[in-house]
Amino acid sequence: MKRLVFPICIAAMTLSAAPVFAGNAPTVVTDSRYVRGATRFFGRATWTANGTAITERGFCISATNPEPTIADQHSTTFFVNNGRIQYIEGLEPATIYYARAYGMTADSAVGYGGVIKFCTLPKGTVTWGYDNGGSSDENARINAAVGECADYWNELTSISGLYLNVHYGSDTQTADCSYGGWMRVGPNSSYQRTGTIMHEALHAIGVGTCDLWRGSSSPMRSGSGTGLWYGTRANELVKFWDNNASEYVTGDATHVWASAGTSYSVNGANEDSGTKMQYTAVSLMAQALCEDGLPPTTGHPTGLPYYSFVQDDDAKYYLKNESSSFGLYDSYLKEMADGSFQWVKLTASEATANDSAAWRITFNPATQLYAITNVATGHSVSYANSTYAAGASAAQFQFMPSRNDVADDNGNTISSQRAYWFIASESSCLSAAANGAVSSATFNIRDNAKQQRWLILTAQQAAEMEDSGLITARNAFKSLLADIKALADVPHVEVTADADATFAAALASLTSQCDAASTVAEAQSATDALLTAGKTFLTGVRVASADNLFDLTFMLTNTDFTNGKTGWLGLITSNGTVNYNEVEFYQKSATAQQSLANMPAGTYRATLQGFQRPGSNDDVYAAYKSGTDGVNARFYVGASAVNLKNVMAERTATSLHADDKQLANGTYVPNTMASAAAHFAKGYYVNTSEHYLATAGKLDIKVLGTGNTGSSYWLCFTNLRLYSYGNVTAEALSIGAVNDVTATPSAATFDLQGRRVNGSVRGLVIEGGKVKFMK
Repeated sequence: MKRLVFPICIAAMTLSAAPVFAGNAPTVVTDSRYVRGATRFFGRATWTANGTAITERGFCISATNPEPTIADQHSTTFFVNNGRIQYIEGLEPATIYYARAYGMTADSAVGYGGVIKFCTLPKGTVTWGYDNGGSSDENARINAAVGECADYWNELTSISGLYLNVHYGSDTQTADCSYGGWMRVGPNSSYQRTGTIMHEALHAIGVGTCDLWRGSSSPMRSGSGTGLWYGTRANELVKFWDNNASEYVTGDATHVWASAGTSYSVNGANEDSGTKMQYTAVSLMAQALCEDGLPPTTGHPTGLPYYSFVQDDDAKYYLKNESSSFGLYDSYLKEMADGSFQWVKLTASEATANDSAAWRITFNPATQLYAITNVATGHSVSYANSTYAAGASAAQFQFMPSRNDVADDNGNTISSQRAYWFIASESSCLSAAANGAVSSATFNIRDNAKQQRWLILTAQQAAEMEDSGLITARNAFKSLLADIKALADVPHVEVTADADATFAAALASLTSQCDAASTVAEAQSATDALLTAGKTFLTGVRVASADNLFDLTFMLTNTDFTNGKTGWLGLITSNGTVNYNEVEFYQKSATAQQSLANMPAGTYRATLQGFQRPGSNDDVYAAYKSGTDGVNARFYVGASAVNLKNVMAERTATSLHADDKQLANGTYVPNTMASAAAHFAKGYYVNTSEHYLATAGKLDIKVLGTGNTGSSYWLCFTNLRLYSYGNVTAEALSIGAVNDVTATPSAATFDLQGRRVNGSVRGLVIEGGKVKFMK
């Protein structure tokens, strides 16, 4: 029995509703967060007395009254967990409800908070059986525990089709369970309890037992070992349940728990409190993980649907794709005259004036699925034969929200709105396609699957997003402009006449173009042209000294892993672990690459802080002392590469971190990611690679370590940087035309720009690696 998890909560929408006061009624603020099951609701609130003591606190709820009062169903019951968790039981499954907190004084003055609209879940249908293979007392305990687990899950989750097939295991020390529900419970009576069964039932629904959890390239966890769970629902749950905004869900390859390490994880018999609050929390975690996409059974490959988008049946909504390549900035989904759907270029005002681009969204509480209908035609989005088209029979969609706010291609937030996957049957989802079309695509839960996700906007939100997007696009231009301008500040020599003047004129023109932009597309066009202008400038100049190069790091993405693995390609996505603003590969093959398109010809320098330890510390130290490096990891810029530094190459005389490894001679090397960060912070382990790009085109920068990755092999790096010498030829480098490059001098003759010239040229030239004046 290992670590398990627990609390869960979910962010909610609070509808505006003015508090109702009578006399000295208390001030009540309903927390916008809440959790619900099939028959129970859980909420938080704050109550402030206004001169008269509050004698009653609770929540009132109604399925018919949008502003419920204490005349409706209400409850004062609560758990205590870093504040009060109020709860209401006995609700109808699969029902839209309105709930709000209230407070009452001794003289019956009542104050109300804002209203939450939510939908209870369909009741779960978890079933079970036990082989009664133990003694009568053991069988009684196990039957009671399994039955109580199923009862909790059927009241608090919508999990269906799960059968807990429980067996007595005389040789089982604690208990175990596989995906699908085959479970064994051993003779230890401490583990013949409900908490243990719930722990094992989490394995039954995929925790530690399905690819989405334990897969080496799972998009939902940071690594295949210990790492974060990225799902929004489970993380919001623990923040709510423990009333701790900094708490998050984590786990290892087998189990799940919360970062704060609260006492609600059933991590062994000693942690089974047997309380209603604990069992409620574990049950809610099961639901939240499945709402994040964990497949509770093979029949639910995309997790469990829920009321993820709080809609109004009568409202008009406008749909646009999240991908910038498929209309994020300038297009909306529209029904065409032939009954097809296309994303068409429209401004927000054009879209909201055209009902062919307007949609009604309805929700079915019984199935927790949505339907989408065009306002102009009344046609629904239908799905048949892997095709989406207008029809009378509406497709039923699971709306799964993205895990991040909408952002541009550089990671700048455009809107706090979340986009949604529209998932139909057979894991098919509605996706944007080329040339304005839509298509059926196999559901991809990864963050980068923006082409499959859609924003659902009101008219006001569409206008606000257009304004916000334009501001963001202009800010992106200004940020790039600062980096591009800095190129001209580096001491340099013109290779092409008037390169500086041409560059300055281009920047002025593009700045005016961006300032005049009225759409995001226009501002982005100016930004794209600005980057091209910077690259063109580099073709017309070279640095005056190799001690001061053009810094092009701004062209790269996430060079210090501030944003996880964003921007990196290769095995890093599956084998790399990011922490402390660095990435490590431990006993795993490593490829981590960024590629830049349309780079000008010239010479580039890339630097990276990193090292490889090709074995155990003691073995590598002994080998290094004897002259054997053993490193097989390479750092490339273009086709040129250098070996990464051996971890022993820059040992320190004193320890820089408590995790450092002290070697036999008393020196220290990093031994964990935390200690590596301390060494990097002091400037150690800088690797440099240079490459001459003879023809303009793609430039790849990568770390490659695909050789021996045996016991204790460890590769760690961060702080990638890229520089340019400008338009300097390979021959010019070989003769030292740039002052820090040393090589065997060429016998040929060159001008000061590194161009080969014949012997009749006059003036200063380089001949045999020396500067001469030719008369």
